[in-house]
Amino acid sequence: MNEKVNITTFDDDIKMYQLVDGFRFSVDPIILVNFFEGNSKKKLLDIGSGTGIIPILLAKRKNMQDITGVEIQEDSARLFRKNVEENGLSDRITIVHQDIKNFDKSNTFDYVISNPPYMVLDGKKISENENKKISRHEITLNLEDLIKNTKRLLKPQGEFFMVHRSFRLPEIIMELEKNKFSLKKIQFVYFNREKNSNLVLVQASKGKKNKLEIISPLFLEEEGY
Repeated sequence: MNEKVNITTFDDDIKMYQLVDGFRFSVDPIILVNFFEGNSKKKLLDIGSGTGIIPILLAKRKNMQDITGVEIQEDSARLFRKNVEENGLSDRITIVHQDIKNFDKSNTFDYVISNPPYMVLDGKKISENENKKISRHEITLNLEDLIKNTKRLLKPQGEFFMVHRSFRLPEIIMELEKNKFSLKKIQFVYFNREKNSNLVLVQASKGKKNKLEIISPLFLEEEGY
């Protein structure tokens, strides 16, 4: 492995290698895993796994047994594999280095989870390296394709969990409704009580009607994130 890496450790003995010059996760995948609820023995797919933080947290903290993580970038997928091995989870997490649009597992998963690229392409030059660009910007996967492929890969009545930017919630709702999802739960995330919500956590069901629940907001500063 030629890339420079650093190591992030957690109190529960999770160890994550990340690219020094690439995209590195922040609080978003951690709060998404905390938001997730599901049967630990059912099949789960993580779209855009990066170096594997969501699958590894789900395995360690939610005891998920059958996780597949799909990552399009080769350097991230390579570290994802190393992280799975280092954390002793090779029997529970499958790593797929592929574009999710070409992933041929329709109607397979009970749950899909994703911390996708947040930023739309607006024609302006992006002054970041390739790994960061693809992780942050909708270059290889936009919101429309994310939700369309989530529908394709989920079993009937499967559940979708996502973290995204709050200001894009109307667009998220529109795409979910277009693909016959029903919103189940929304939680707005704030850094503190003096700032507007920057992130939103969303749960939606494929082909099943729900009564939408907007749960109490999450204040990161107060929760110690």
